[in-house]
Amino acid sequence: MKTTLKKTMAALSAAAVVAASAAVMAVPTSAAGVSLTMGSKTLTLAELKADNYEVTLPIGVTDKINSVGFGVTLGDGLSYVKLKGSVEGATVMAAASESGKFIFAPFAYASVPLEAVGGQIAEIKVKVSESAKPGDTFTLSIDGKDSDGVETSYKNGETGETGVPGSGAGTITIAEDPTEAPTEAPTEAPTAAPTTAAPTATPVAATTTTAKVATPTKPAKSTSSPKTGDALPVAGVAVAVAVIGGVALVAKKRK
Repeated sequence: MKTTLKKTMAALSAAAVVAASAAVMAVPTSAAGVSLTMGSKTLTLAELKADNYEVTLPIGVTDKINSVGFGVTLGDGLSYVKLKGSVEGATVMAAASESGKFIFAPFAYASVPLEAVGGQIAEIKVKVSESAKPGDTFTLSIDGKDSDGVETSYKNGETGETGVPGSGAGTITIAEDPTEAPTEAPTEAPTAAPTTAAPTATPVAATTTTAKVATPTKPAKSTSSPKTGDALPVAGVAVAVAVIGGVALVAKKRK
């Protein structure tokens, strides 16, 4: 199995060299002007479980290239799922070691160099151990070497520059799941006792009252008997005299 893997990786390396063109051999190897980069990601345990413990990270380069061979080494707690190219029309052929901890992949893009500095050339998907817990960090490293530690090279087909790419590393960090703060009943400021304002007297408009003068009325005619000493009316006196005279006369006849 190991011999087969070496043959596979050797074939991939050869394919990358061919794609980069034979001009590479004529160009002196320079210092690492281009480096390989590995992305990092922080996610909660809930997010990790939702993605079936699988995480995808970008692989990039720090300058324009046409080809490069790179190897990715997975740290403890990580296992390989797949690797694919991110540039349309580029060739990326990945081969994993028997343990699944090392993946070698030559990248070749024959038409024009990558335009963006730090441009992404591929992405790798790995699976995190299901025993992961908040606070755990898992590491991936990337460099320009094959499974035997033999250095590979990159090439800029536009300038002819070539060299051994610099290495990089990335991490997967498991963060604490956010917890909702307990909801407390809102504290109301003490309500001041209502102040009762003294009733405001409604101003009364001054009015001029005109006293009414009673209209004199005629005294009512009295029907009561006159009191002693009161003068009798003339008619009354005549009647009284007649009565008295009659009584006296009767009395005289009885004698």
